[in-house]
Amino acid sequence: MKRRWHRAWIAVLVCSLAIAAAAAKTKVVGTEETKNLPEAPAKKILVLVVATDANVRKSFEEVIAGELSLRGTTAVASTTSFPELPKDRAEFEAKLTSEGFDAVTVTRLVSKEDKYEWKEGHESYRSDYMGFDCWGGYWYAYSQVFVQGYLESETKVRARTDLWRTSATKGRLVWSGTTESLDPSTVPQAAREVGVAIAKALVKTKLI
Repeated sequence: MKRRWHRAWIAVLVCSLAIAAAAAKTKVVGTEETKNLPEAPAKKILVLVVATDANVRKSFEEVIAGELSLRGTTAVASTTSFPELPKDRAEFEAKLTSEGFDAVTVTRLVSKEDKYEWKEGHESYRSDYMGFDCWGGYWYAYSQVFVQGYLESETKVRARTDLWRTSATKGRLVWSGTTESLDPSTVPQAAREVGVAIAKALVKTKLI
């Protein structure tokens, strides 16, 4: 009975470590910058996320806005001014002007890729007792367990964010970046990682 419990505990531990190792990580994997004349960093940014789920949109916008604001600019989630995604251009542009936004970020999902790999079961120790006394041989055999095989999954989610400046007559695209998130487990976690990645990239390029 003890040995069965020992095996079960080892199997659970290995699976837990595998899950922990797959903790979500987000990085910017591609960027584009325009060759236009440089201008001062954005002072007030409207953060817009294109998502059909209202809760997902709100969560991402608020977190991205928070990360941008932490780095010296004023960023506001678009849900504050547009409870639903804006569809009227005149209303959208009037809001930008009346509320003093000099930049807009637009974030959208680009792709989602799932990959599965089967990890074969294996013995956790060698069955080699040379040099052991009788107790050592017994304990080594007792501790030897078979780790059950398991299915390891990996999910990559890519999102693109564009930064537009409103100083030009029709607005001007000044930066575009694609983030890649590995195994995001929750919307808040994914939102924070994307927000941090975007904010750091814009600080590096001196756009905020």
